[in-house]
Amino acid sequence: MGTRGYFAYRYNRVYYRQYAPRDSYPDGRGQSFLDLVPRNPSVLQAWIANTIDMLENTETVERDDFEECEYYQEIRENDWVFLIGLGIDWTYVIDLDNFAFTVNGRDHWRLDRLPRDLTDYYGGAGLEHDIPDEFLCPEVDLWPAPNFDVEERQRRYEALQSVVIPASEWGAPTWDELSISQHFSIDITHHLLQETSAILSYAYMPHIESRVGKFCWDMLCASIPGLPIFQDSDFEKFNLSPQTLLSGHNKRVQPAYHKMRSLQTSNPFKLNDTKSIEYFCVRGCLVTFCVRLGEPIYVAHEVEQMVRKIRRGGPSGSVGIILSSQQELVVVAVDGLEVRHSPVLDIRATDDAPGRASDGRLLLTHLLRPSTGVLPLPWRSPQPHRPLSESSSCMEALPPEVLRIIIQYADTGAYLALCLVSRSIRSLCLANPRVGDYTILRKVPNFESIFVARSVDDNVEKTVELWWQSNEIDYSDHGKWEFEEVSLEELGEP
Repeated sequence: MGTRGYFAYRYNRVYYRQYAPRDSYPDGRGQSFLDLVPRNPSVLQAWIANTIDMLENTETVERDDFEECEYYQEIRENDWVFLIGLGIDWTYVIDLDNFAFTVNGRDHWRLDRLPRDLTDYYGGAGLEHDIPDEFLCPEVDLWPAPNFDVEERQRRYEALQSVVIPASEWGAPTWDELSISQHFSIDITHHLLQETSAILSYAYMPHIESRVGKFCWDMLCASIPGLPIFQDSDFEKFNLSPQTLLSGHNKRVQPAYHKMRSLQTSNPFKLNDTKSIEYFCVRGCLVTFCVRLGEPIYVAHEVEQMVRKIRRGGPSGSVGIILSSQQELVVVAVDGLEVRHSPVLDIRATDDAPGRASDGRLLLTHLLRPSTGVLPLPWRSPQPHRPLSESSSCMEALPPEVLRIIIQYADTGAYLALCLVSRSIRSLCLANPRVGDYTILRKVPNFESIFVARSVDDNVEKTVELWWQSNEIDYSDHGKWEFEEVSLEELGEP
């Protein structure tokens, strides 16, 4: 068998590809394909224009992946570019969207700084010599074109006559106004994203896109203030529900994203599949995940579907949360015929903000606080006051400071039972985060993910380090939270 390869042009996010069954080494057809690009700058622009005209008028055909043909195959998927699972040795793309010549999906040469001879850098097994930075594109956009009718989706969105409300007008508190649980959720989410988010920047590749559900679920659960971090043994010991919200891998949990078929099949339409669960309720909000929100048409597409879902029977007064794998957030509120949504908000850590919390992060934390009914958004009429207590008991008569002491000394089983006594006691339980049998009191200044905590075993304040332990062998099992007591003396200076 010869050295098989693919040769393609990319224009308007579409690949025009041809298959070569042999001689696809850099010193063979790879060099011949490279030589199609003029090195003379005065000629290059005219050649690009002519090539675009050729592609816009070319005849394309449907054919098998390994069928040699003089015509181009028009495709939108890009896994083949990266040599993923096709038995292909080399791929070459003249990318007219990024003005690049791409080898094996990894090296993006500038069209105006191409090498004379590919063998100066490539051998039979791949890249053999470093490419100077000035020869490479500083960044490229490899996201595929939308797989839906853009004009039709835009019309549906515009029919909503929605109003875009900036992050500052949704009623989110500032960093200094947040509770201990809210601070904790932001701190651990920053750590989680630092450890797990890098690979998702390549979610334009289908085999990376398949990880979006896991990633967004972990990000969501870490973002929920007051959500306990359980140990694996707790699920059997306390008969916890398979629907328990939990970041990370646990064989007893059935996360909702497992039934989000849109993420498994790249189907952009979420409301037509009766066997799929694309939206789920968390703390009174309707939540869904998507790959990206980085272009207005994706925002329009997701917002329109969220509005329809809420109107079809979402929780009364609910707010929609759309989370993307690119750490983006859009919030949607529906009040009768009025539709409001936020702009695309970044939820990554930002160094120039208190607590490194962006406006998007503060808003997400605010929306996911313990639910006490309809979310009191600034434009909504105040709801009638309802007392937190729904039942009377001897515990209800105890002062809050006494209840707090009881909760701090409660082991995990007793803590879970207390959460069920009443809404007022549940509110006190969630005021301080629980990590195993530790109650988190505050963060240690100048250290990442190190906290002062009190164990249920005694009344002594201890220092606990919390970290995300990735599964480096099989990402399908992703990671989980680990923690242990540490000594500040051992940690040294931050």
